[in-house]
Amino acid sequence: MNLQYLCTNCLNGTLQNGICTSCRKHAGETAPRKANTLPDRYMLGSRYYLGRVIGKGRFGITYMAWDCERGERVIVKELYPDQDVVRDPHTGRVIPIQGQEACFQKYKQRFKEEALTLYSFQREPTILNVYGLLEANGTVYYSMEYLSGWDMKTFILNQGKMAWSQLSFYVRDILRTLHVIHAKNLIHRDITPDNIFLISDRNAKLIDFGSVRCYNDGTGLTALVKAVFAPPEQYYTNGNQGPWTDIYSLCVTMYYALSGICPPKAPDRISRDGTVPLGQLCSGLPGHVETAVWKGMSIRIEDRYPDIKAFAAALFPGEDIFSSLWTTNSSNVPGSVKKISRSKQQEFIGKVKQRFEAAKVKQTACYFLRGISGRYQGRVIPVTADSLLVFGRSSQCHVAYPADTRGVSRKHLTIWCDRSKNLFIMDEHSSCGTMVSGYRLQPGMWYRLQKGNTVNFAGEGFYVE
Repeated sequence: MNLQYLCTNCLNGTLQNGICTSCRKHAGETAPRKANTLPDRYMLGSRYYLGRVIGKGRFGITYMAWDCERGERVIVKELYPDQDVVRDPHTGRVIPIQGQEACFQKYKQRFKEEALTLYSFQREPTILNVYGLLEANGTVYYSMEYLSGWDMKTFILNQGKMAWSQLSFYVRDILRTLHVIHAKNLIHRDITPDNIFLISDRNAKLIDFGSVRCYNDGTGLTALVKAVFAPPEQYYTNGNQGPWTDIYSLCVTMYYALSGICPPKAPDRISRDGTVPLGQLCSGLPGHVETAVWKGMSIRIEDRYPDIKAFAAALFPGEDIFSSLWTTNSSNVPGSVKKISRSKQQEFIGKVKQRFEAAKVKQTACYFLRGISGRYQGRVIPVTADSLLVFGRSSQCHVAYPADTRGVSRKHLTIWCDRSKNLFIMDEHSSCGTMVSGYRLQPGMWYRLQKGNTVNFAGEGFYVE
């Protein structure tokens, strides 16, 4: 790819006569570069070709970038605590202000810990994927996946408050995320609407892990406050922070999403709580949801739910939201994907193929694959017990694509429903890969599918019903 013609506004199109073929913006239309940021088209570490600045905060700068190694758009985050450092305008090097050297070194260590924490969860579909950590220009950077969508705060400001029927899908994803990180004795400590990124009408990812800390390692936790979303214990150094801390922040976030307004700050609620009950602001809200949110945002820790499982049981009675495609290999590695051994998968696939070729499929469908994008958009493909579906460009595939379909391999993926009506999926070593609910499958391995998952590959999308 000739990077000099790549549009730095979207990094998805090329400039032809000064106009981007994708976003249609003129090369001169890009927003002015913010002060102290690296220049447009800067090559970082011989790998990241920087585009526009996405955000600039107190501790860092976020850039859109082209990853020359992965061949795709990514986000690059740079550690830049603007009150403690300056940038050399000629070299781009970040230099700590005299007297702030030790403080900057602490920031570097925490920044690396943030990247490594996110990297340890790279198999979790509801957590932002981190690809690499880099030290350059006297500071630290890490790259992460580029997300299409919007954060919850932006969505509400533009679209208005959410109904529970919509919000409930996002809450499930965030609860699953917290279940995983709490199992590793970590708490997020910064759950707010702008840190929940909506990637579809049903799926969300938790972002910004810069405040994550271990909550029971015997050391004290620093005070951390973010407007109305922080519980009382986060206002004090060595406050009693734990899973209940994240539950409070999530409940206030839900309160805001459902009502469109924020409750008073935690300190203001201690002496006299003027919070309006959700039931008065949201007509039609299920009573058990109102009760669960109210309990979860209680001022006193002992009045809240002690852990995510208890909170999830109150929000979704009778439903086990933690049973999904993403199962654990052991109790020590929560959230990792359980893979079926190669010998087992060969045995399974051999038996299924024999049964599929020997019998006619006349059973009632157990699942439906509803096309949500691409060639099969709007169509429904039934999946019956004891059956196999192969997707690809080969005429031998059950779900076939034209030979010139870009990105779809001759044999791209296989979906198998066993005799017990369990659903599985395997990427057949395709060229572009297969994604399930935002998670990229490892080729040649079987993974469990369930209703509510999405399957995406080369612009093709299906929803499992």
